[in-house]
Amino acid sequence: MSDERRDWLAGHLATAADRFGVTLDGDPVRGSYDRTLAVRTSGPAWLRVTAQEPRWARGEYWDGVATATGAPFDTVPMPRHLRSAEWADGGQVVRADLLTFVDEPAVGSGLVLDHPVELPDTWWTALRTGLDALRAATGTERRVLRPEELQESIRARFGVEIDLGRVEWEVAHGDLHFGNLTGPRLTILDWEYWGWAPAGYDAAVLACSAVLQPDVAARVRAEFAGVLGTWSGAVAQLAAAQKYLRLVDIGAHPEIDGPVRRLADVVVRERFG
Repeated sequence: MSDERRDWLAGHLATAADRFGVTLDGDPVRGSYDRTLAVRTSGPAWLRVTAQEPRWARGEYWDGVATATGAPFDTVPMPRHLRSAEWADGGQVVRADLLTFVDEPAVGSGLVLDHPVELPDTWWTALRTGLDALRAATGTERRVLRPEELQESIRARFGVEIDLGRVEWEVAHGDLHFGNLTGPRLTILDWEYWGWAPAGYDAAVLACSAVLQPDVAARVRAEFAGVLGTWSGAVAQLAAAQKYLRLVDIGAHPEIDGPVRRLADVVVRERFG
């Protein structure tokens, strides 16, 4: 993001604060790839803004934060949505979301966990319980991955033909890396992308997120062995590997290339060989 774009979004943070009747209280924090800008406000609360061209300002990647409410989300440890607003500026649609404030640091600083962590057993229990509640959700048309795109991306990357009729689908967070999880008290952050995904996708993404920390990745696989060990869980692991290898394709996190490919090779050999 250019400084001009960042300053433009910062101006809209101030506009959103006026609309919601809150006061900005801190330095803005940039989201992954500078898609969002967010800041603590009076209350305390958390205010985030993003902007897109009108054709992209709708659907799964636009209103996830505001739609992750009610059952089963009320049993998941996550920020609560308070208010939203949209307005147009400079040919873009600006969206602001006000959320309850989470006074707990994220476990990681981004998409890839770059340092060892020790999390209490209660943290892992809370994560399993929260994702189990989410997996039981129904009644949404939102999708993290679409079947045909899933099939084509795995075929292109790994040379594996997926029988879509065998894939079990469940509602997932969709971007469950350690930068979106707080600790030592768990809160699951950033609900932009939630929707249907192959069973086990959240656990598979989390394992890829920890690929540079073998002990943490092994704990993820142990905690979610039940779902990762299924056929759909194998598909989910290839989908997560594809997600992370796309980062390498664009020049981000080249250090994960080998570990993620080795993880995918094991899955292909054991499940699709």
